[in-house]
Amino acid sequence: MELKDFELNPEFVGKAVYQGVERAPRQVNGKPGTYTRHVLVNEKHGIFHVITPTLNKAFEFGQEVEIDGDCSFYEDYFYGRDVSPSMNVFAVGLKLVGGK
Repeated sequence: MELKDFELNPEFVGKAVYQGVERAPRQVNGKPGTYTRHVLVNEKHGIFHVITPTLNKAFEFGQEVEIDGDCSFYEDYFYGRDVSPSMNVFAVGLKLVGGK
């Protein structure tokens, strides 16, 4: 399977409430870099993680955000069984709902 087989429609993820940031992997899809793990929650998916390249903007707890750009499923076992690997998404970016 190729990475393109795991692409998601950002509308499937939907809008979510920003909870905070946590340590992210040093390498994503075989590419080393600086990444951020954003913890989000919504009524459709519960708590889930969106991993992005480090962004030049910060979000505050409780702000409503959505995925900005392409996104795909990202298999990550950092939390073992505490967070299902299917609850991880890799995205190009995040933005405030209705804004940039």
